[in-house]
Parts: sequence; structure tokens; C-alpha cells
Amino acid sequence: AFGALHQGPQVDSPPVDVWEEEDGLHLLVYLPGVDPEKVEVVAEEGVLSVKAERPFERKENAAYHRLEGTYGTFVRSFNVPSTYDLSKVQARFRHGVLHLLVPRAEATKPKKIQVQVE
Repeated sequence: AFGALHQGPQVDSPPVDVWEEEDGLHLLVYLPGVDPEKVEVVAEEGVLSVKAERPFERKENAAYHRLEGTYGTFVRSFNVPSTYDLSKVQARFRHGVLHLLVPRAEATKPKKIQVQVE
């Protein structure tokens, strides 16, 4: 009645939201069901990479009819302009969402200039 067993697509590229604010570049990487211990963030040579794993744990004696969850290894990489400081990336993981903040490089932050009144 359910048709052939359908195992969901192998996802190797999780969805990401990217935006810029005054404090830097923000990225939200959606990793539902991923154990935070299985998340790795690497910043090197102008590239920010996120790797995560959600293994499929088959239950013995279970008759699966449909598997639509996302399992396997997920990878995303982003070229980050030199206007951001990859050595100071901040990473927080909450409710299956990884929030990365790449702060602006000091030299590129807007500087407020005091106007002298004469």
C-alpha cells in the first residue's frame, strides 16, 4: 500500500541563510537532527567550511515503508572576502541550526569621525 521503500535523497548540501549586518557576516546552516558533536567548522585561506554527519541507524526487525529524513555527511563551503576576519569566527548551535558570525576585519569597520566645531 505504501509502494516501494523510498529512501530520501542523499543530502550533501544543507540549506543556508546568509546576510550581512554592521557586526559582520551571518550564516544560518540548517542541520535538523544532527548531533552538535558531529558538526565541524573550519576556516582557512579565505574559505569557511561546515561539515556535519547524521548517520542512519537502522532498527532491527523494523519494516520501513518510507525514509524521508536526511542522513549522511553534509558539507558546505563559502568563499569569504578579506573584509571579514576568519580567525575570529563565532559558532553557536541551537535547535538544529548552526549560527556562524564572521566579524568584519578591523580595517574595514566604519569609523565615526568627530567633527570639530570652530
